[in-house]
Amino acid sequence: MADVTAARWESLRQRRAPHEFIVESVDADFSACLLGIDPDGRLHLLIAVAIEPPNLPPDLQSIEVRVVEHERTWLDVSARSHHEDLFTMLANKILNAIRVEGRDPAISVEKTIDELRAALRPVALDLGVGEQIGLFGELWVLSNVLFPTLGARVCHLWSGPDGERHDFVGTGVHVEVKTTTRSEQKHEISRLDQLRVPDGKRLLLASVLLERSLAGEDTLADLVDEIIGKLGNDGHAIDTFEAGMKKLGWHDGLRQSGSLLRFNLREIHVFEVDGSFPRLPDDYEPPRGVTAIKYTIDVSSRSSLSTTAVQAILHAM
Repeated sequence: MADVTAARWESLRQRRAPHEFIVESVDADFSACLLGIDPDGRLHLLIAVAIEPPNLPPDLQSIEVRVVEHERTWLDVSARSHHEDLFTMLANKILNAIRVEGRDPAISVEKTIDELRAALRPVALDLGVGEQIGLFGELWVLSNVLFPTLGARVCHLWSGPDGERHDFVGTGVHVEVKTTTRSEQKHEISRLDQLRVPDGKRLLLASVLLERSLAGEDTLADLVDEIIGKLGNDGHAIDTFEAGMKKLGWHDGLRQSGSLLRFNLREIHVFEVDGSFPRLPDDYEPPRGVTAIKYTIDVSSRSSLSTTAVQAILHAM
């Protein structure tokens, strides 16, 4: 039996014409399984089935299972190109179950994906409520405020996963994100230096107001998929983003977890931290023996920056 390898995927890429969905048989003498690459670069394993299965496995990160009809009925197992190594392993396990072990194709797909899901599930503990709220705000700002100006480079400027004092750090601009589900624009500042403007740079504060709701439009999983979709085929940026998410406790098992929260965005305001911004003075020194201070700021009376003004500042990042 011919194996699925990196060389075979590369051969398909080299032979694929622009906008073509190219396919080939997994083995010359076995036309019931096909390998393919679509115009968006997604990798596909197409498996012929006699009848459409009543249920399909739920999506696992970028790995999807769909039914397609083209001359016959196919189970289309696919993944984004940056998951090639994982998808290649998955494809070979499915093919081995079908061709060597003689298992039913639909059951082989379902069982193999379930095994992979089970292997990923214990990678990390569930994210807490506060962690999800804060991370949702950071990802929303990354995708909708910073990405339109900075593009994929924003993933390399994201310093939140490393615990730096600001969530995004550029050569000329830093950005701090504060997120709340309260009705007021009040945010807790957890470090003495968090609202200190770095020497020779500018500091923006993004105030994100969320509504937590069972009927909320978005989850962390939605934002992760949105960002990876925007990054396209930039493998280096995707790797950097996914590494950051892993540091913060994100794992694919959370997609099917009952602890994954849903949110609606209520408001987003961006402010420049300047001399009149509510914060502790730069020269403030806590009394001897005081090692940490938390305080709350209210930005409801401040005028936020326009989208055009934010973009102009971000160009210096």
